[in-house]
Amino acid sequence: MNQANALLNKTILITRPLGREGHLRHLIEQAGGKVIHYPVIRITPPSELEIKQLMHLRDQLHTFTMAIFISPTAVEQSQTYFPVLPEHLTMVSIGSKTSLALEQQHINVDIEAPGHDTESLLQTRAFQMPQIQGQRILIFRGHGGRTLLGETLIKRHAQVRYVETYRRQLPVHPPLSRQQITTLDAVTTSSSEGLENLITLMADPSLLIDTPLIVPSPRSVSLARQHGFKNIIAAKNATDEATLSALSGCL
Repeated sequence: MNQANALLNKTILITRPLGREGHLRHLIEQAGGKVIHYPVIRITPPSELEIKQLMHLRDQLHTFTMAIFISPTAVEQSQTYFPVLPEHLTMVSIGSKTSLALEQQHINVDIEAPGHDTESLLQTRAFQMPQIQGQRILIFRGHGGRTLLGETLIKRHAQVRYVETYRRQLPVHPPLSRQQITTLDAVTTSSSEGLENLITLMADPSLLIDTPLIVPSPRSVSLARQHGFKNIIAAKNATDEATLSALSGCL
């Protein structure tokens, strides 16, 4: 079967946040598939106090040496509070889509995580001792993200400041109906948090456990197993292209 028909007449659930599903939807529809979009994460602004703290940080940016952007959303949301960043900062992205988002803001990327995740970034030479020692690092992310990156950098004697420019919340909308679930040929998720939210939003999560589930990482595979999913497929990474490849390979 050629790529244009790889998902012919297959119905795929996309769980990306509203506004971030467009490219994956396009790829699936190009491959002949049908899409149901059910956002499981809602992006919202920081609190008033957090915004004041972000404004205060503007005057301190020149004291830092590196900026790490966790995701395209981190790039986009940072523009509201930091439309201009000092040119001397070493710019780091996690994933090619994050790099693209930075380039669209006319920001040159100096280091990109080779494996589209925190773990691969931490394995690069620039993030080993003694190169990383003494660096003053800004980590642009959403509120309450993973701690692995910051904790590891601190252990390697870097100084870390989280810059949390948005919040991720559980959306308020009805669960998928039984009729919708029975039409699904596969479910896609883009993070462990998204998978947890999907399960929370379902009236009866057990209805999904036999449906092929595409996850972006080994960590998400473990989480899916804990929740009883029986047909788990790990995409190469969290990109739309890797998700499409995983879908094409299992359907």
